[in-house]
Amino acid sequence: MFNRHQERHSARATWSTLAAVSIALIGAGCTGNSILSVMFPTDPAPASSNDLGIAIVKPSTAETASPGMQAIIQWADIGAVPGTVVRLAAQRQSAVHENRGDPIQLIGDGTPGSGRDAVADGDADIFIWDITGVRVGDYVITATIESPDGRTASAVSRDDKRGTTGVLTIVTALPVPVLTFTAPAADVTVNTGGTTTITWTDNGTANADARVLLGLDTDSDHENGNEIVLLRDAPLSDDDNSGTFTFVRLDENGDAVPDGTYTVFAIVDDNANDPVTSVAAGKIIVAP
Repeated sequence: MFNRHQERHSARATWSTLAAVSIALIGAGCTGNSILSVMFPTDPAPASSNDLGIAIVKPSTAETASPGMQAIIQWADIGAVPGTVVRLAAQRQSAVHENRGDPIQLIGDGTPGSGRDAVADGDADIFIWDITGVRVGDYVITATIESPDGRTASAVSRDDKRGTTGVLTIVTALPVPVLTFTAPAADVTVNTGGTTTITWTDNGTANADARVLLGLDTDSDHENGNEIVLLRDAPLSDDDNSGTFTFVRLDENGDAVPDGTYTVFAIVDDNANDPVTSVAAGKIIVAP
């Protein structure tokens, strides 16, 4: 493991000492591309003692973690002026390295001035990430060090331009939720005073953590805010591997569903795998 104590720098740190950090990382078994995007402040040769530098030590290659394991993130930094802070963020990325959603702020809130005191923490350049409730996927780590005068330096664990490959892949033993509608299989009209039964099959016995949102929608985007929710946060395992719901022209709050033609959809979420959306073959037509 990299020994930060050997590379703690004084207020007279220079750019040559940041090179020494890289050498120390190589000596610790991090070779080739594992020196992860050591970034420098905008000024290429600052003359003050407020020199900055940061490198990510772990993950340096592809690593895997699952709930119950410790996801350890480690870095090495140069920052001798009191008030210098370090921020840490994890960004989920797709298989083609495109960002998915907002970054998770691990240290600091992502804003200037927030973070951990880089001087007071001494050699404790390590963070143990509790990944409970974190979606599965590949997470790239960004470490940023900021001086009191606002200068920053950053390092990214996986950087295509630099050929670095540090990524933390979070996995789960839970199977991907499955829900397949069996009714309505064709369009059905529900007049005033009438009802219809919505049914489906699922894998609730294998994924008891999954929850179901059942709804109606007039369009194909089931997250744009115009959905009518019929059932919310229902355990997928309520009826083992099947489910049923009787539609009586009322939403989850007991309010009447307006006349119209609706797609029947369900979103199943176990807070580990990506949410799964299913749509029935038939539509429900609410009519007078």
